[in-house]
Amino acid sequence: MILTSATVGYLGAQSALYALALVSGVKAWQILRTWDFNKSTKEQYANEKNAYLVSTVIIFLLFFKALLAIFLIYLIDSLTPFIRAAMCGVGVLNATILGWELIFLKMALIALFGLWLKSDLKDKEALDYPLIKFKFRFFLIILFLMSIELLFDYIMIFSLETQKVVSCCSVTFSAQNELAGFISLERSFVGVVFFITALFYLLLGVASFFYKKAQPFFGVFAIFYLIVGLFFVVYTVSPYVYELPTHTCPFCIIQKEFFYIGYLFYLFLFMSGFYGIKRGFSKLFLKENGKKDIILSLIFGLIFIALSLLYTFGYYIKNGVWL
Repeated sequence: MILTSATVGYLGAQSALYALALVSGVKAWQILRTWDFNKSTKEQYANEKNAYLVSTVIIFLLFFKALLAIFLIYLIDSLTPFIRAAMCGVGVLNATILGWELIFLKMALIALFGLWLKSDLKDKEALDYPLIKFKFRFFLIILFLMSIELLFDYIMIFSLETQKVVSCCSVTFSAQNELAGFISLERSFVGVVFFITALFYLLLGVASFFYKKAQPFFGVFAIFYLIVGLFFVVYTVSPYVYELPTHTCPFCIIQKEFFYIGYLFYLFLFMSGFYGIKRGFSKLFLKENGKKDIILSLIFGLIFIALSLLYTFGYYIKNGVWL
């Protein structure tokens, strides 16, 4: 266990936001039980006012959850000196319980909050709140995941072992590793898999632009594209950023020494995948047709690929060899 001003502040902020979310969840449940737009009663009038208030609070939660997710990355990195043999945030996560699971859960929560915001905006476009029950049921699912997240937060901080000897990032993410025991994570193989995935994602995006029935498939495939993209950044792109073939790390790439370029890689990849997921979500659950999300997804995806090629081809042009 490591208690610093940063860890205490982080847990305090997470607990406060969860308490606020819990109160909002109780209100949302009460609204779901008594909502009837066709009634002109004091109770229904109170429901409409409370619905607006709860929606505003949830938007507030989305903003601060995103900030805290970024702060968590800084927090993990700041704990590196306390862990024996740790050279970056990977060592810290390896010295704790549920650290990696917490990172992925936070990514999922931010995406879910973004989808909730879309349903809220769609609901407010109509005068009769047609999606009020859907969006509050959706929020109750998010609240359940927030409960797990808060539990993971406390477990991660309190399970940190300062005397534990941990593996460095290049060992944890070695190209010799295999996914599920048989899928190669060798640099060139991951790169080929990603570009095949990205090409299919592009074609599916173009198809979704012209054929609305393809949009749900585009949204589902965006999840796979996002996962493959993360492997691509770690195993294929990061060594070119470090200019060192044995250095594969998802944390070092966001360091000052590399001009924080990792934040751009993760941002463009996440936004590309998120807008694809959002299009599928809107088509499936909100019955909304649109093309803006598809365009944004493909634009962010192309920027991500261009940034990746800048480092990989840039290294080849400068040195005349591939890593």
